[in-house]
Order: sequence, then structure tokens, then C-alpha cells
Amino acid sequence: MKKYTMMFSLLMLVLILTACSSGENIEFQYGEVKNNPIDHIHGVGYINGEDSVVIATHAGLYSYDESGWKEANSQKHDYMGFQAVNDGFFASGHPGQSSDLENPLGLIKSTDKGASFEKLAFYGEIDFHYLAAGYNSNAIYVFNEMPTENLEGGLHYSTDEGKTWTSSALNGFNSTYISNFAAHPTREELLVIGSKDGIFMTEDFGQNFKKFNSASMVSYVTLTESGGYYTNFDDSNVYLKSFTFDSSEEKEIPLPEEIMKDPIVYIATNPNNSAEITIVTNTLNIYLTKDLVNWEKLASNGELRK
Repeated sequence: MKKYTMMFSLLMLVLILTACSSGENIEFQYGEVKNNPIDHIHGVGYINGEDSVVIATHAGLYSYDESGWKEANSQKHDYMGFQAVNDGFFASGHPGQSSDLENPLGLIKSTDKGASFEKLAFYGEIDFHYLAAGYNSNAIYVFNEMPTENLEGGLHYSTDEGKTWTSSALNGFNSTYISNFAAHPTREELLVIGSKDGIFMTEDFGQNFKKFNSASMVSYVTLTESGGYYTNFDDSNVYLKSFTFDSSEEKEIPLPEEIMKDPIVYIATNPNNSAEITIVTNTLNIYLTKDLVNWEKLASNGELRK
């Protein structure tokens, strides 16, 4: 009897050690922030149609709402591409150290805030740094910087969540620098590109582009239903502006004085309130406004506010 008791105890010990050795075996949740400060951010957005904003980093996901910052306790992947949508988010990058996912991730999607993922396309083949998707349409755009046997280089789009892909010609886009791609929330065919020579727009899935404006050094652009926001900079200042599709007029949004020399690299808009936006600067300062006038500082140089 003692022999069987000992064997059972050893078996339980092995099971416990196995469970403790893998961070992916614990129940996924957003809780106390432990990894601080953050040294890289590769995406910001309001996932799953909610009011909390999520940042995607080299070490997993962080979420902010009225109760403060929270950190995902597992699935700590190195997110290189990240796009929030109404039913979750699309992503790309590299798996975390304790993950059994293949490297690179290709195009994946989560509908449960990052607890699990559906492998959509190019799994184990491609790491997409340029990734955009319509918040409600789920039309996906990727720019492939590393041609493979299954996907040539350049801009491609999918309207069936990665099952089929079509190449875009990029006719009319003539800048030598791309900051980001931004897809319209509902119009699958509408995409804009931020560049050092202004914003370029396409209304035919990226086949043909035209200049939307000539702002110099656009470092990020994002779209809403009726227009959007973009940021650019020059030798003197950093600017944040709103625009609409039916007018050439743009409105400058006042920024905190301390970031007037710190270019903005990400803008995220709350889908439930277009006047609420979150911005991330080049030095990883994070700010949030709910009225386009008053700003709340959420992080300083990657140090999340307690």
C-alpha cells in the first residue's frame, strides 16, 4: 500500500511542477501590474467594443480603465502588429517564452481579450509589422516586408478574415516613408497611409491612391466613420489634428506642453466616443483625453501610472 501511495504522491508532484512551469496553464486575466516599466509598444486600441484601452507590447498586453492599469497575466507574446476590432483584435509577432505557438505568429485573432487565438493565415511564416483592419468590417490589410512562397511582398487585403488574399497595386502612392496604414471602420475599400509627404487615400482596396493632404512627416493616422485624426511634426512642434472626409478644413487639437517636442507614434479612438482618444509618444508617454481639450497622463517614459 505504501508503494502505491508513494507513486501517487510522485505523480501529483510532477503534475504540479508541470503546471507551475508554464505561464500558459494559469487562468488568463488582467490583474496587478508586475512588469514595469514598458520599453516597447507596438499597438494601441479599444478591443471588443469596450471603453478600456489596451496596449500591445514586447511582453504581452496591458489594459487601462477608470480603475487604473492592469496587466495580462499570461499569453505574454511579443506583439509586432496589433489592430483592435469590435469583436476582439488581430495581431502578429512572436510567441512568448512559455508559449507553444509557432514563431512567427503569422496573422492571429483573439475574441476573448487575448486569452486564446485563432490562427488565420501564414502561421509560422510571416511577422507583419504593418497591419490594419476595419473596426466593424474586419477587412484586413497587411504589408509584407518579407516575401515568402505563399505571399509576395507589398500590400494585400482580405475580406474573409484571411481565407483569401488579393494584392494591391499601390498606384499613386509615391512616398518613400510609411508611418502606418489605417482602415475605415465600416467601408472595406477605404484605406489611408500616413507618410512623410502627407496622407494618401484609396477607395478601391489599395489599387489606386490619391493625396488626401500634404502634411509633412505624418507619424500616425487613424480613421473614424466620418474622418479621423493624424499627427505630424516639424522642427518646432508636434501637432495633432482632426479631419473629415467631406471638407478640406482640419482642426488642431491642443496638446500638453511637455510633449510638443515628443512625436506621437500611436493614436487610438474609443469607438463609443470619438472625442476620447489615447496617444503614445516616441518616448512612451501615454495620454488620454475624453473631450479633446483636457489630457490625463497615464504613463511617463514607459512607467505606468500607479
